[in-house]
Amino acid sequence: MLAACGARRGAIETLGDAAHWRLEGRLAVSDGHDSGSGTVTWEQEGAYFMIQLRAPISGQNWRLSGDGALCTLEGLRADPLTADSPEALLERELGWHLPVAALRDWLQGRPMNDDIRVIRDKSGQISGFSESGWAVSYRDFRAGRPTRISANKPPYQVRSAIKSWVVLP
Repeated sequence: MLAACGARRGAIETLGDAAHWRLEGRLAVSDGHDSGSGTVTWEQEGAYFMIQLRAPISGQNWRLSGDGALCTLEGLRADPLTADSPEALLERELGWHLPVAALRDWLQGRPMNDDIRVIRDKSGQISGFSESGWAVSYRDFRAGRPTRISANKPPYQVRSAIKSWVVLP
């Protein structure tokens, strides 16, 4: 049951302002017709990110990394592929509509923009919000960090199940 809307970041339990963190878990992406999934490792250090996806069924492994100005996708072809944005690169090469910049915040249990109002459950824990046409919902938290996240913008759907969070030095 949804109980209330609340203010932004200050009241949301997240990794805080940790500049360097890593998560491991599973990620699934669907466009309504095709889908892909696998185990994911996401490491963030300031603006730099590295996302590694391993899809055991297809045997496909790739790594997306970047710093906000340039991103690189490795593992799909013999040579690395580059683009100005991770979203454009994934759309072009995989057909995935994955909002990487926003997902960084969503995985931490918060909206990307400060003016987004969140919905909380009866206990005060964030349960969801809408941002940039995406409906983001949280189903489970452990130690104040989200472990089950779903983001939907028909026909696109992104789901994650986070197994571990680590704040790095």
